[in-house]
Amino acid sequence: MKVTKENLSDIREDYEKAHRYIDEESKNDPPTEPFRSHYTARDLLNSALRKLKTLSEALDQDSEVATTVRCIHANILKDIGKITIFVEEPRGEVLLKEALELIEKDNGKEPAINVHIEILNQLGIMACNLSNFAESKQYLDQAKDIYCETKELDRQPLTMADLFGTKEEVEKGKGLKLLESNHTLTLYYLAQVFGFLDNLADSARYCHMTLRRQLEYNEFEHVDWALNAATLSQFYFPKNHLSQARHLLAASTFMLNRYETEVVEKITNPAERAEKEETLRYRMADVGRCWAKYGLHILCASKERLSADDEPNERGEIAAPLTPVKKMDRFVGLDLAAYEGQVTDEFCLTFDDAKLVMLNSLSWLNKAKEYYTKETEASQYAKILQDIASLYKHLAFFEEDDGNQCKLFKRGADQLEEIVEILNATYYQTICREAWYELGLTYSNMLNVKLSQLDEMQAKDRPTPHALNKINHLSEKSIRNFKKFIESYKIELDTLELPETIDADEMQPILYAFFHIGRLYYRIITPDKRLKLQNTENSLFYYSRFVECCQDERMRPLFAQELGVCKEMISLLPLKVEKLKNEMAEG
Repeated sequence: MKVTKENLSDIREDYEKAHRYIDEESKNDPPTEPFRSHYTARDLLNSALRKLKTLSEALDQDSEVATTVRCIHANILKDIGKITIFVEEPRGEVLLKEALELIEKDNGKEPAINVHIEILNQLGIMACNLSNFAESKQYLDQAKDIYCETKELDRQPLTMADLFGTKEEVEKGKGLKLLESNHTLTLYYLAQVFGFLDNLADSARYCHMTLRRQLEYNEFEHVDWALNAATLSQFYFPKNHLSQARHLLAASTFMLNRYETEVVEKITNPAERAEKEETLRYRMADVGRCWAKYGLHILCASKERLSADDEPNERGEIAAPLTPVKKMDRFVGLDLAAYEGQVTDEFCLTFDDAKLVMLNSLSWLNKAKEYYTKETEASQYAKILQDIASLYKHLAFFEEDDGNQCKLFKRGADQLEEIVEILNATYYQTICREAWYELGLTYSNMLNVKLSQLDEMQAKDRPTPHALNKINHLSEKSIRNFKKFIESYKIELDTLELPETIDADEMQPILYAFFHIGRLYYRIITPDKRLKLQNTENSLFYYSRFVECCQDERMRPLFAQELGVCKEMISLLPLKVEKLKNEMAEG
């Protein structure tokens, strides 16, 4: 039997009608019947399938015509399978595997190429969604192999429309365009699967390939593409691939600006335009925060690099300085020079270098605060303040003038103080804990600067009451914040007994807080012997609890240096306590 255009017309009509229901009518389905159009489409596809089976029975199964019919059959089965999965019914996988089995004998034939890849993609996506990542990768790798073989052998794959028509009616180039689109989807899901399999390097590589292909074939949604590019940058800059990370962030910002000119500004409906403008503000704030993280990394890594440069390793050798990785994979056709020129892709060596990076990140965070306000998004607003505080802290490392360094610490502290002022500690416990701990460290850092100044002052003159008051004030503020941090774990300050529920990750900062408070009490300067005794006893108490808690085998290796200091203080402080008691008794 010969299959003609007329033989297939009813089947084609059902198929096209079904896809109109899926692509168009489904948008108008009522909330009470969310799958109404999909059910109708499935009925139409099942009707087409029955007609196709009748037609297929009369064919020579080894003929070219039978191959075409099988490929149409597999396409329809695949679509029914996709609908079955979409409406959350079982048997979707069974239908997809049935479609796969149907065209196995046509593997490599031009009518079968696209549908074969599409079925494998769907099985890969389904396995990925069910967390069967190794199985998902197998399907997606097969799809990738078919694509590569097709390109290598210069085969001409067909679309579903081509299968329904005659050879003369094949739309030139449409099959290849579909092949490329299908392959982009394969790569996209391979990127996800590699991520779930903890192969982050390959996941990043496939993400970048996907983004590049979406640009090349003009198959992207501006906002999604921009967010994916910005997210990918977060993989690269922690590995010091600064040029690649900056390029991705520049491309992300460029794409959001394109979204504004190509989409938002062309919308005439006020309500729709307002909605798109809100999306743009929201996503630009998120990308801005990614830019800030990039800058923060540069400052932090530069600081670590400069601190480590002069420290010998275990063999007594000074390690070679870290250098940013310049290797990168650029997007073709995007003019990003203006965006990339706003911030460096090098580490900072001087205060001036660091200040430029800091100001760039600060400008992005200030823009993000316009969207994430404390009234509407308190937790996100607080996280932005944390990042601003970190910027000031890292910049302070590069500042050589003590007075200016203290001012930078103070600006960072102001951000953290705002966090604990605006947030309810019960509902935002984690962020408040982080802020209290960081405030304790910040005021302690400021104290160190003031003590250094005091030493210099004492070498020349008697310290002023103002200088002494400043030292005590900073000590007390640091102690107060560390104590709030400790109390947030339901630890009683008069015993410092740790609840059994506290795990190792939580214990480490708590013990650091003990250590710092012990040191801070000892730093308070007062002529009042009663207060001096009280502070010395408090210092001994916190140092002693630190040493006791370090008996925990998980903690001991983490505090080798601090343990030495504390044990020495524990041996000295009781003598000081006795001396003060004797002096008070004599007085």
